[in-house]
Amino acid sequence: RPGDHRTAGGDSEEGRVMKVEFVKMNGAANDFIMVDNRRGNIRLPGPVVAALCDRRRGVGADGLILVEPSDGYDFFMHYYNADGGEEVMCGNGARCSAHFAARLGLGRGEGGDTTLHFLTGSGSIDARVAGRDVTMSMMDAREMRRNVRTQVAPEGATVHFMVVGTRHAVVPLPDVSVLTAEDIVRYGRALRYDPAFAPGGANVNFASLAADGRMHLRTYEKGIEGETLACGTGSVASAVIFASDGLVKSPVCVVQHSGDELIIEFEPGPEGAHHVRMRGPVSVNFQGSIDVDV
Repeated sequence: RPGDHRTAGGDSEEGRVMKVEFVKMNGAANDFIMVDNRRGNIRLPGPVVAALCDRRRGVGADGLILVEPSDGYDFFMHYYNADGGEEVMCGNGARCSAHFAARLGLGRGEGGDTTLHFLTGSGSIDARVAGRDVTMSMMDAREMRRNVRTQVAPEGATVHFMVVGTRHAVVPLPDVSVLTAEDIVRYGRALRYDPAFAPGGANVNFASLAADGRMHLRTYEKGIEGETLACGTGSVASAVIFASDGLVKSPVCVVQHSGDELIIEFEPGPEGAHHVRMRGPVSVNFQGSIDVDV
């Protein structure tokens, strides 16, 4: 559905001001502007999305999500990165979408929880919302490429690649806690644009394994062009890469840069993993409205 734009109010009039109601949410500190577009009358061009996601002049977020109608599903998750570009999938965004949709009354109640079946640009997802905890059954991890030759990487590091709805490079390191914010941006930006991942680029995940068996993750995200405090699909990609090296087994606890934890379950395969599940916290930050030019 990326590229399927609608005009605000259902017409083509330009230069109007539209009031957009939103809920600000975060999944493990990966934060999003959530908008109810079940009527299908909201169109937010890329520059408007970027302005809303601006942390100094707008609401501020890693991305914006429109919850829209979709035949045969509870809803469609229409996802934008903070730069206003459309992306097909975001793991923590999908978990926030499930929680937001449950607040809207979508899905089915089961023993106090809510289950939902929804569509993203990269496939369908089943989710269970239990209070602030959201568990998803999601698309396979696929297209694994090991030891990718790149033009730049931290000294002595190997780089791997995997698709988990969206594209990810994974860089295993002894201890990601020693990386500075400047290191993440320097190496992340270079690898994100490396010819090995052209033309689509890749999110870049720096991952390490602690003595207690938990993985630790730092992620540079394309479309945000900086480090985020959490990355759901990056956690899946990193856990599957480490499992392929025999370092971890499902379920894997992945500690995000925010300190929150995501639990990743999967069945390894020769090119990735099947039956992928992700569990972690979701919070509502606040809600409000903002006037935007359309």
